[in-house]
Amino acid sequence: MRSRKKPEREVDEELLTRTSWVNAELAYKHVKKGKADGSASALWLRMHIQRYMFKIGQFLQLHCGKVLFVGILLLSLCCIGLKTTTLQTDVEKLWVEEGGRLEKELEYTRSTIGEGRGTTSQLVIQTPKVGSNILTVPSLQFHLDTLRKVTEISVDMFEVTWKFHDICYLPEFPKTEGSYIDNIIEQLLPCVIITPLDCFWDGAKLLGPDHTVYVDIGLPIKWTNLDPLGFIQAYGQKYPTFSDVKDIEELMNRSGISRGYLDKPCLDPYESECPRSAPNKASRAAPDIGAALTGGCSGISTKYMHWDEDLIVGGVRKNRTGHIVRGEALQSVIQLMAEKEMFQYWSEHYKTHSIGWSVEKAKAVLEAWQRKFTQVVNNARNSTKGDEIYGFSSVSLADIMKEFSNLSPTRVALGYVLMVFYACISLMRWNNGVQSQSGVGVAGVLLVALSVAAGLGVCAVLGISFNAATTQIIPFLALGLGVDDIFLMAHTYGENSANKHIAFDDQTAECLKRTGVSVFLTSVTNILAFLSASIIPIPALRTFSLQASILIFFNLFSVLLIYPAICSLDLYRKDNKRIDIFCCFQSFADSKDTVIELQPKQSDLYDLKETSPPPSYNDSLPPSYNSVIKHNTVARSAEEGGAAVTTLATPSIIDLPPLEGIFRCRPRSLSAVCPSTTSSRQCLTTQENISCAEKFARFQRHILNSSLDTFATNVYSPFIKKAYVKVFSILGFIILLCVSIYGIVHVKNGLDLTEIVPKHTPEHNFLTAQSKYFGFYNIYLVTKSGVDYPNNQRLITQYHRSFQSMDKIIKREDGSLPNFWLDLFRQWLQDLQRTFDAEFAEGRITQQDWRANASDNGILAYKLLIQTGDVDNPVDKSRIPGTKLVDSEGIISPDAFYNYLTAWVSNDAMAYASSQANFHPEPKIWLHDPLDRDFKVPKAQPLTYTQLAFYLSDQTSTEVILDTIKAVRDICDTYTDRGLPNYPSGVPFTFWEQYINLRFYLTMSIVCILLVTFVVLTLVLLNPWLASIVVVVLTVMVVELFGFMGLSDIRLSAVPAVILIVSAGIGVEFTVHIAVGFLTSIGSRNKRMTMSLEHMFSPVVHGAMSTLLGIVMLVGAEFQFVVKYFFNVLAALIVIGLLNGLLLLPILLSLIGPKAEIRPKNDEERLPTPSPEPSPKPKKKSSSSGSRSRGSGKHFYPRIPSDLSLTTITEEPTQYSSHEIVVEPEVVVETTTIPTKQGGSIPSSGENSRNATPTASVTTLPQTHHVTRVKATATVKVEVHTPIPGSVESINHDHVYKSKRRKNKETEAPDSDSSSRS
Repeated sequence: MRSRKKPEREVDEELLTRTSWVNAELAYKHVKKGKADGSASALWLRMHIQRYMFKIGQFLQLHCGKVLFVGILLLSLCCIGLKTTTLQTDVEKLWVEEGGRLEKELEYTRSTIGEGRGTTSQLVIQTPKVGSNILTVPSLQFHLDTLRKVTEISVDMFEVTWKFHDICYLPEFPKTEGSYIDNIIEQLLPCVIITPLDCFWDGAKLLGPDHTVYVDIGLPIKWTNLDPLGFIQAYGQKYPTFSDVKDIEELMNRSGISRGYLDKPCLDPYESECPRSAPNKASRAAPDIGAALTGGCSGISTKYMHWDEDLIVGGVRKNRTGHIVRGEALQSVIQLMAEKEMFQYWSEHYKTHSIGWSVEKAKAVLEAWQRKFTQVVNNARNSTKGDEIYGFSSVSLADIMKEFSNLSPTRVALGYVLMVFYACISLMRWNNGVQSQSGVGVAGVLLVALSVAAGLGVCAVLGISFNAATTQIIPFLALGLGVDDIFLMAHTYGENSANKHIAFDDQTAECLKRTGVSVFLTSVTNILAFLSASIIPIPALRTFSLQASILIFFNLFSVLLIYPAICSLDLYRKDNKRIDIFCCFQSFADSKDTVIELQPKQSDLYDLKETSPPPSYNDSLPPSYNSVIKHNTVARSAEEGGAAVTTLATPSIIDLPPLEGIFRCRPRSLSAVCPSTTSSRQCLTTQENISCAEKFARFQRHILNSSLDTFATNVYSPFIKKAYVKVFSILGFIILLCVSIYGIVHVKNGLDLTEIVPKHTPEHNFLTAQSKYFGFYNIYLVTKSGVDYPNNQRLITQYHRSFQSMDKIIKREDGSLPNFWLDLFRQWLQDLQRTFDAEFAEGRITQQDWRANASDNGILAYKLLIQTGDVDNPVDKSRIPGTKLVDSEGIISPDAFYNYLTAWVSNDAMAYASSQANFHPEPKIWLHDPLDRDFKVPKAQPLTYTQLAFYLSDQTSTEVILDTIKAVRDICDTYTDRGLPNYPSGVPFTFWEQYINLRFYLTMSIVCILLVTFVVLTLVLLNPWLASIVVVVLTVMVVELFGFMGLSDIRLSAVPAVILIVSAGIGVEFTVHIAVGFLTSIGSRNKRMTMSLEHMFSPVVHGAMSTLLGIVMLVGAEFQFVVKYFFNVLAALIVIGLLNGLLLLPILLSLIGPKAEIRPKNDEERLPTPSPEPSPKPKKKSSSSGSRSRGSGKHFYPRIPSDLSLTTITEEPTQYSSHEIVVEPEVVVETTTIPTKQGGSIPSSGENSRNATPTASVTTLPQTHHVTRVKATATVKVEVHTPIPGSVESINHDHVYKSKRRKNKETEAPDSDSSSRS
């Protein structure tokens, strides 16, 4: 292997100006010895951290291949966990407050009545395409045609055809003893459809049945020609022995079932099937649709199936008499059974005996039908040129959330490709393929991508489910945050690799030593930030925060342990002169035919470097010094033919970019630099004679040499140091802060469902119309166990009536609330009591028994009156006639309350079903038989669950919904305190109640993360004042981002809340690096601010750009929610972070920043150059070691190489004792001769002489015009050596040493003089 050149033994300039950043141990020693002031505790902590980082870096470079293999293997194994990924789309499990009262209420509901109970609603909304009035006959006919297509939908699953009538919700109707009439009722019983068509005869076309029902008392019947009451009366006349006719007739009268749809107007009076009883049949006049819809419509039961007009017509305009004259939307609601209800309904049917019927299969059937329903409705919308009609089922939202949660591989791949491309371009050195770092950047991006996949795999193994936030945000956000640290480490690695003072074997250790603290600090702060975000008790956001924390941990692992191994491999590539990503090709550029561009800067006057840690001492000779400082000289012929004069070229002549401070060598001849000339004189002439080609070449060199570092050094840092810039910047930020506060005031709560649905889709159009015209939701008020229902009837009634004051609850035409179960129960008992009282007075019922002429209701009342409620003595006839079923105050007899409840649920099933009481435990079925002499009525179990059903309207915005929720909650809490445990239930509470306490949780989370950030920075940096400044800047960032949301009409929901919380953590990436650079620099505040920007500006900008590229692919998301709530907010966060991190924070630091960690005693802007430490005793070697001695015999002073150059010694510490000074001059002269045209072609020659004396002037050829470029350098090495006790014999050491020094001086003096003259 080719021997590597060791670093020059000089002091690193950064060691003297950024001491604690480069080597905290040296700074700590200066402070402890009293040579400088500073924070010893902070330096002690940083010293130990750097020491560990240095050891880790040495290990990684030594075993880079092994570490890289093991690291990638571990990450790849973690990726296997992605196979166990679970996707959570259940809205309740994602957005219901965890551990809150809503979660407890939902859990109580599930544990009491189970999941999948009740009904599901499928909605159809129709809006006019042209004009604003939809109350026309063609519009209603189109609505009818669409609903008829819906009722014809069927699905084939599990070898069974499931029709609409098989899965729809059917009203309850009591059974009779006549199987024939029960069969007819079962076939005629219609599905419940809430529709404006129920105001017209045409609504009967939706009720079926699917096939004609034939009876033996007349024509085949359907609902279009059925008179229910007339049919029962005719049946009773034909079969007088059928005893249940009167009971059915009475039930129908009580339920408001009379002539069905026969007395309603027809949309088309000319239709042949339109009944003659229709109001407009004879006149053939079109119906007055607005008048018909005024007050709402009714189904087959006018009492239990009345649909309020707010439920079926939207955008209503009325005249002075209160009649509807215009409407903008129609709505129909198709009700289906829930999966558990459907399972129980068909569990004993022959259709399901052979298919393994289960709740899961019932759910699958329902979902398949619902998806076909939306398809049919949307196709109907597409097939008409008139109105727009949209369908939305309960499964539609779940499908949308599932689609929203699916990961887009294309978007992720494009985002990662953009990131790789940016890393490749930003780290490329166009003019130096060997020193270019594109390969390191690409490898870093791929490594972070692998760590993200590994982190997600571990999350899956831990059982953390994925959701929309995980799939849409995490892959991009984690990649952006990980690449931030990659850029910082790559930037430092690039600086160190060009640093001639760092040994090759210490490159990785030095890089990790300098950047490890910042990377560790920012990553830990981000992890704690995301964990603090879990204070918001929303499961989706807690999952998001936990996954983000795990991914950042994996990024930290990869950046600190695996990426340095990649950098170590890249060091070998550079050492072998191979070209960046094309590492198979080797660069053959050498010093011959090379134009050396000198770009000096002020620091080159010192050029003092030190290797950290210091290398071991040995007794070998000092290394050769090949890297020398080269100065351009110009030899000009005298005008009068005199001797040529050699002078140093001024910067204006050579015209090179200033303040670069590095050599850039290109294997190019002079003709390549000046293609239009044949003389070097023309290349050194003034600007007026420069050709266009030369100007372009210089511009090209300037562009290639430009970078963010040069911009920060030459432009940005001097700019923000100016006083007027600071003043105007502070004023600008104050104005921006005021505008942000104004925006915060205007931030609204909530998240509209339209924002999570792709635009220009039927679902989006439906939700837009639904929120605009209807805002319809059904809610339930649940009373729990622990209530003494028999003895708290008055309290329950008051509880129901307390909602009368809420104007958003749909009420009846007289303004009263709809009856709830206790009202209907009481009315049924009062009807029975009136019948009993009449027949008891007539003698048809006595205290002991009833007569043959007693009615069924009278007999039922008698049986109920004698119930005692005592299981040991259930019947007591002595209660008649003193006991009443309901007393004068409307209180049902408490003793037999549960006996009466059993009878009501079974014998007044339609009223019970319409009340939606949903009792649990469910009372037993007990059908009254007047011939049964068993007087005992089963007693129902004490109720643990009841419902009071209400419909809400005009819930068109989050603010209105939240006001409704608060009003309902206040009433519920009031009655809970009065001894009636209860809670509300329904979609508004499930989705919107989270916003009530969201601002409180948000404030707590932000305060917590700021406190965590302050504590972490204080503990690591041990500088509370700097931590306070950083926290202030982070607070300003949060306020500005919050204000941006308000000004951009971004509502505050859980997702923006999380981004607000983590903005403090992400803002650490923009602030901590600058703050640490400021703290570890030496000098005035302005000087330290400038140095911090010079070193940290580039990594911060690259990190911000990488994060922006990581999320830029979100712009192409189909969901507007992703673009508006994720990309816009995150992009604003990046811009705000850059603005505050690179402008506000540096200005604040330059004005009120803390003192440096180490400060020289004399207030200089650098530490004094230290003298070398005493040389250790050399190791004994054999005589064949080839060691060189100074003098003869055993008496010698070996030249021991030292790390520290003393060319700029300003102080000689007392602990060092200099006993020997060795001066070793070295002179390098390079000349290039270019012939002129007149003299013909004279080949150029280059001569290099080392340790030789050049002539006093450069000899020229006899041509008239001639230019010779001479580059000469004189390097003088001065080393101080301490005599080593015992290494010499007892002779006069001082005499020997001084004589030799004088001899060497006399020998080498001519060389030095020659160098000076050159």
